[in-house]
Amino acid sequence: MTPKAVRLLVGCCCLSAALACVEQDQDKPNAKDLAAAKVNLLSAPPSPRYPVNADLDGKVTFLGLDADPLPAEAGKDLRLTQYFKVKASLGDGWKTFTHVEGPGKQNYVNADHVPVDGKYPVSAWKPGDIIRDIHTVRIPDGWSFPVLEVYVGLWRGQDRMPIKSGPHDGEGRVLAASIPIRAANAAVARRRYVARLATKPPKIDGKLDDAAWAAAPSTGPFVNTLTGAAASVQTEAKLLWDKKNLYLAFDNADDDVWTDLTKRDDKLWTEEADEVMIDADGNGRTYIELQVAPNGNIFDTYLPSVRRYEDSIDPKLKPFSWNSKLVAKTQVNGTLNKRDDRDKGWTAELALPLEDVKGMDATSAVRLPPQPGDVWRINMYRMDQPKGKPQQAAGWSPPMVGDFHALSRFGELVFADADGNTTPPGPAKLAAAKPAGGKSGRREKK
Repeated sequence: MTPKAVRLLVGCCCLSAALACVEQDQDKPNAKDLAAAKVNLLSAPPSPRYPVNADLDGKVTFLGLDADPLPAEAGKDLRLTQYFKVKASLGDGWKTFTHVEGPGKQNYVNADHVPVDGKYPVSAWKPGDIIRDIHTVRIPDGWSFPVLEVYVGLWRGQDRMPIKSGPHDGEGRVLAASIPIRAANAAVARRRYVARLATKPPKIDGKLDDAAWAAAPSTGPFVNTLTGAAASVQTEAKLLWDKKNLYLAFDNADDDVWTDLTKRDDKLWTEEADEVMIDADGNGRTYIELQVAPNGNIFDTYLPSVRRYEDSIDPKLKPFSWNSKLVAKTQVNGTLNKRDDRDKGWTAELALPLEDVKGMDATSAVRLPPQPGDVWRINMYRMDQPKGKPQQAAGWSPPMVGDFHALSRFGELVFADADGNTTPPGPAKLAAAKPAGGKSGRREKK
């Protein structure tokens, strides 16, 4: 049998011992089966992690899918929870299928099964049913792809039920989810960025057209926060510094730029935003968090420990009540908040006074201004939410867990001089730079 024929025969499960194919058991469920299945017949549509809402021939809507754990891991089980809504009678002979594979249809795995642990086959589905189907897939050892694609649908004989709308592969398969996956024992190096001293500070207008930015190196594309693989959200950043400020520039590709949050310290992370967290003294406890939305709105807070806010210092304070002197400007390449057109992206430019990295910690040991060779711990993120799709995220130094506040995974921000040197000048260099008499040849401005 050719590989193509194997794909068409979607209802077959290959037995590892004999490489034979068997069809799903589609016997009519008995009363005991139906009673056991009722717990998975929902009274209202769910809110899955991966919403899809694909229309299969006007008869069934594939609502979406949940997956646990995230990220998935090679060689371990992945629990998939699929949701179907029945809109019309299907007729006899239809069965569900589930395929998992890597990008480009590589490492195909057939995960066919009878829904609801075999107790509620398609032959029993009734119009109005909302069905929750939970099953487990073992991801092969040695999986080498950063994602696992899940395809679902219905089949009968040599036919698949047509897909009228929703994401699909053109072969009668709904693309249910692209799940991040981590190879077993995978290690992702912590990121490191060398920030140059700006001899002329950039103008904070959101345009990123200053000579200082042109000369600054890019972080490179932000990555998937769970796996460290390439991210669907395209963002890069640059950093500079001088004796007054730390400067950050974000360049975001985005075809739907929007936000409806206009008050300072609104929860910008729930929509679209660029974010930076700074643990300047590297103590792994105290840090600040800053965010800017496409409209230039700011969120800032001081955290005395992980995910604890100002009210944990003083109950009279409210969370997010600490305000930095951050200056942030943005530019939108498109039309902000016009959801039915296609934008190109947006940029953000930030100037953070160095003193603000201490937050509310008057005892912070961080040296200000920093010197070449000094290292701060920092991380940067981007949140994006296209119209009709779930929120997406990317990060500079991937936390590898579902929590952006993983301080142990923050990257290193290394301070350099204007030429990119990170070694502080020694006494010999300082002496050589001075004329006879020990005075500097450069007049200091008062």
